[in-house]
Amino acid sequence: MKKNILIQVGLIILAIIGILDTLFISSRSGGKDLGILLPAIGGTCIILGIIFTKTGLYKRNLKLYDKLGKIILSLFIVWLISFVLVATVILTSAISDQNEKVDSVIVLGAGLKGETPTLVLIERLNYTIEYLNKNPDTRTIVSGGQGPGETITEAEGMKRYLVSHGVSQDMIIKEEHSTSTYENMLFSKKIYEKMLGKKLEKVMIITNDFHMFRSKLLARRAGLEPYGISSGTPWYIYPNVFLREYFAVFKSFVFDK
Repeated sequence: MKKNILIQVGLIILAIIGILDTLFISSRSGGKDLGILLPAIGGTCIILGIIFTKTGLYKRNLKLYDKLGKIILSLFIVWLISFVLVATVILTSAISDQNEKVDSVIVLGAGLKGETPTLVLIERLNYTIEYLNKNPDTRTIVSGGQGPGETITEAEGMKRYLVSHGVSQDMIIKEEHSTSTYENMLFSKKIYEKMLGKKLEKVMIITNDFHMFRSKLLARRAGLEPYGISSGTPWYIYPNVFLREYFAVFKSFVFDK
């Protein structure tokens, strides 16, 4: 009996942490993607499940719901194993290639607050500046359209930041129409080749570590030879971004072609 109570208390604490995590991250980022919402959804389901076990309906059909609970637990374990495997692949793909010479840098957008780059995007841009200081003759493609809460395109916001930190605007190409990582790659390749009249092959992708595996995958599908520089990720959002990226990886394998 005491063991069951301890398990329930532990689950309730876990559920509360999940709900608070969603509230905290969404208030900081303003986002509402799957990685942000899932902890709250899971926490709510846990609480509702515990409440249900106190009802007469549950007690009258104890054997049925016990079997159902074991099935749900088994499915969760299978999912958890797959999540760990995907997360491992993502992490091992985040090794930076900062010494590689390329045709162009591609900086992927990560949101604006009005006209101001988010902290995550500033990190990407700072890594871009560091690379360009060592390779000043390299073109830079800033890639990202305009989303909710943004008064200019992400590409324009990134260009302004780079120019204000000493990067020549003549070396920057804006790609302002993409709404996904695959479009980032495909549209960047097209605009580079249209503006400069030559083929784009080797690119240096600058994005967060958790995003690098999928970015390189989709760059190859767009006909590019990708290298990468991983920018840092705040530790407290790792669970959320890995949840989001887990589902995004499968989505990209199936649909982004």
